[in-house]
Amino acid sequence: MNQTVAQLVVISGRSGSGKSTALHVLEDLGYYCIDNLPASLIPNLVDRSKQQKLSAKIAVSIDARNSAADLEDFPLAITQIQDFDVRVIFLD
Repeated sequence: MNQTVAQLVVISGRSGSGKSTALHVLEDLGYYCIDNLPASLIPNLVDRSKQQKLSAKIAVSIDARNSAADLEDFPLAITQIQDFDVRVIFLD
């Protein structure tokens, strides 16, 4: 049985580091992309994607300008995402 593993790529980095450019490349590769998504909404996006069988390949960028609470909760939220291969990329 050949099953596609759902993928979530989270891109972060400093202003001007190329986050939006990286998202454009991923979009060209067939990812569903959202720029500047608040970190607290990532679990909701994943859940909605599962429920509605949206894209198996999702990429989002998050910004350091997210609220402090969002950024503090981000590591735990990412580790709790199931059924997705999660990659976090920081661009400097």
